[in-house]
Amino acid sequence: MSVERVRTLFRSAYSKHLLATNIVASGGLLLLGDVIQQHIELYRGLHTKGSYDWNGSGKMLLMGLFHGAPRHYFYVYLDHYIPGRTISCAVKKVFFDQTVLSVFIDSTFLYGISIMESQTPAQAWRGLQDKFLQVYLCDWLLWPPIQMLNFTLVPLRFRVLFVNVVNLAWNTILSYFQHQYQP
Repeated sequence: MSVERVRTLFRSAYSKHLLATNIVASGGLLLLGDVIQQHIELYRGLHTKGSYDWNGSGKMLLMGLFHGAPRHYFYVYLDHYIPGRTISCAVKKVFFDQTVLSVFIDSTFLYGISIMESQTPAQAWRGLQDKFLQVYLCDWLLWPPIQMLNFTLVPLRFRVLFVNVVNLAWNTILSYFQHQYQP
């Protein structure tokens, strides 16, 4: 495949098919973050199964696909209601990102993965209560500076992509909290 063909596909994906691209990228990168976390666990001898858990990775893929559309529309609406790339606009956007979208993403991730792992709703709720504060505190440490860069420097159509690339590290952290962290 030529470089020009790849460039054309990229342009098309991030213009004509932005929603679908953001959904697929969100799912794919959550899957990749899980695979990285499992690789780390295998390397350190901490992996419970001793080999890759592709079923678990599939659940992470589904959760990422689920988060793609809300993340896409959140950034579109955020830019509509708080237009601009100034520091003042970015601070407002970061505030809403952290107090609305991050709460949604973190809580639905923890609860949703637990449900997909066959926990009862009561067990999933307890796990959410046990882990949410630690995850949300880590979220506040990582995302505000990243989002300041995102909201001031990155064009709107690439914001979910930018977040998804950083999400590679964040997803590895989320996978750790879901599968290894014991409060």
